[in-house]
Amino acid sequence: MQPARIGLIQINIAVILLGGTTLFAKLVELPPPTIVMFRGVFGAAALLLIIKLLRQTVLLKDAVKYATVIVSGLLMGVHWVTFFHSIQVTSVAIGIVSMYTFPVITSFIEPLVNREKLRLADIISAFIVLLGIYFILPKIDLSNQVVQGVLWGVFSAFLLSCRNIVVRKSLGDIPGTVIMFYQLLITALILLPFADYSHELFEKNHMQLLVLLGIVFTALPHTLFVSSLKHLRATSASLISCMQPMYSTLLAFLVLGDKPEGGVILGGLLVVGAAVYESAKNLFSVDNSK
Repeated sequence: MQPARIGLIQINIAVILLGGTTLFAKLVELPPPTIVMFRGVFGAAALLLIIKLLRQTVLLKDAVKYATVIVSGLLMGVHWVTFFHSIQVTSVAIGIVSMYTFPVITSFIEPLVNREKLRLADIISAFIVLLGIYFILPKIDLSNQVVQGVLWGVFSAFLLSCRNIVVRKSLGDIPGTVIMFYQLLITALILLPFADYSHELFEKNHMQLLVLLGIVFTALPHTLFVSSLKHLRATSASLISCMQPMYSTLLAFLVLGDKPEGGVILGGLLVVGAAVYESAKNLFSVDNSK
């Protein structure tokens, strides 16, 4: 089989599995900090095994790298908690669409970090995202659960944008599996005091679902994604990743019977369209500069 075809199979399986992570916010009837903490525990353990099999090292160069990876882990942990909370108060479709505002948010934050000017195209993308959010919201009322879910989702997107910028600027020389291992480990550690250890953990197959989430829907797709980059251009990988909202929404409909309304579909198309544009624009510029 051709390497490019292998890469496409790997990344599509990875994105489908990542799209499936949203289901656990509904399937596991536990608070988000508990779900995310156990996701970190089981995911970190699985990734440590994978790292050993790949003969990679988990040791970092210096104290600055350790401090940076801790910051990225904190951002990732809170991002996951707020993302799962967004889904729990609304729906999978609304949560994933709100979170996928992160490419446009990144296009606003990164110029500030790099001391660059904002581009008109990025401002237009932001307007399209706002228009998409407008179609999702039934009314502007903070007591409305949909509004709350969208706000939590956008805040989650902001945290993910910050995490991605930290990783891109300061951890680019570290293998993706190692970065993810540390982020999962730090996520588990910071959420230990906030997790619920009641008997409900062992009811309704909660523990089995948490093991599945940590290993099959976290460690495995991340490893497949990193492996696919050996055969695919970064541009191709990023654009395929933008299929995640579609996979999440489709899986939620098939598994949970969660059917999105027309406004959510229209708003989602606008938000994901802006995400695709930002991903393509940024990565084509990187590829052309090589």
